[in-house]
Amino acid sequence: MANEPRARPLGAGLQGLALLLATGACAPGTADLPEPLTLAEEDGSHPTVAVDAASGTAYVAWVGSRSGGEEWNVYLARLEEEGRLEGPVRVNEEPGDAAPHEQAPAQVRVAPDGAVYVVWQTSRHIPGRHFPASDLRFARSNDGGRTFGPTLSVNDNAGQDPASHTFHDLAVGPDGTIYVSWIDGRRRGREEARRTGEEVSVEEGDPLPDLEIRIARSEDGGRSFGPSTVVDENPCPCCRTALAVGQDGQVHLAWRKVYEGDIRDIVVARSNDGGKSFTAPVRVAEDDWSIAGCPHAGPSLALDGSGRLHVAWYTGKTDEPGVYHTVSLAGAEGFSPPTPLLTDDWVPPARVALASGPRGEVWAAWEDGRREPGWIDVARINVGSSPSPVAELRERRPGRYPALVLGEQGPVLAWLEGEGVRLRPAR
Repeated sequence: MANEPRARPLGAGLQGLALLLATGACAPGTADLPEPLTLAEEDGSHPTVAVDAASGTAYVAWVGSRSGGEEWNVYLARLEEEGRLEGPVRVNEEPGDAAPHEQAPAQVRVAPDGAVYVVWQTSRHIPGRHFPASDLRFARSNDGGRTFGPTLSVNDNAGQDPASHTFHDLAVGPDGTIYVSWIDGRRRGREEARRTGEEVSVEEGDPLPDLEIRIARSEDGGRSFGPSTVVDENPCPCCRTALAVGQDGQVHLAWRKVYEGDIRDIVVARSNDGGKSFTAPVRVAEDDWSIAGCPHAGPSLALDGSGRLHVAWYTGKTDEPGVYHTVSLAGAEGFSPPTPLLTDDWVPPARVALASGPRGEVWAAWEDGRREPGWIDVARINVGSSPSPVAELRERRPGRYPALVLGEQGPVLAWLEGEGVRLRPAR
């Protein structure tokens, strides 16, 4: 045990689990959970998961290849509440019109009327540029994910100057409005095109324009998307955005923002008019993490039964790196002091997922990459007044890139194990 990483306590009531976590043993109750299902054995990428509140059907989306990586498509499988698995089916209309990325996975959500929505990114190499151009695609299913309609482009400049539009999230409001957020590189793309055309190296001359955080809305069930809105500038370029929409229609958008000195901290902006305009971003914690590069670890959001916003994220700050949780204070103008879900002397960049359930409960799943092949912890968040956010550690499984959703029967977990896409149903 002398060479094992030191696991600090995860909060009140969990001190007895510290040794359990350090040794990599299974969490209490894991043996009682359903066995994982394999949705893709190989050539799979980072899944996301959604559940239909009315039927209990769970949906898993991922970008995968059945040709050894020569062609990538979006796939969707559905799991009925009684355990019947269907699919996968291809979502994208044009074969090969998708690309995998750990921070830009295909996102799936279910609308109040039961329609299934999927958003994903494309990828196209542009000569003379270091990073590919990308657009955001959208497709809708009216038959429970068995078939999908025509593919639409979400970003309003698709087919124009090639640029990056990626690191996206997808949310559906209680009135059926669809929201898609992303990091937008159109201004930078135009400048790169100018410099390339004039045979000017992108490393020379003036700095490239800032990237932007943008959001687009559909008010007709995904048949069309309106013009995008600029929310802010200068995001960390490869950390995904996160969305949450309350029952009152309030839209919350989170991302990692770059401050002076290469400080890269998580911020949240709020819209009170259905995503038409946003408040100035507020830092959820002053981690003051300075890093000259992108950690590829975006935040996650969830709203509890009282309408409070929960935020989880990774930080590599020098004093206590790890995965943290905070909750909005009264009026959503600030956040409670952050509490660690995982911390140690060294914690590599970790992905974390939050999910809220039909009774207002909140759960979290996060990576622990301190040892190979990586582990995923799943826990229930205490949404009461206790200073510790973690109320119960539910399970611990080998894998990476967790995706989490809550239904009537409990949490449904999807993740990547090697190149295999796994799904663990609820009880």
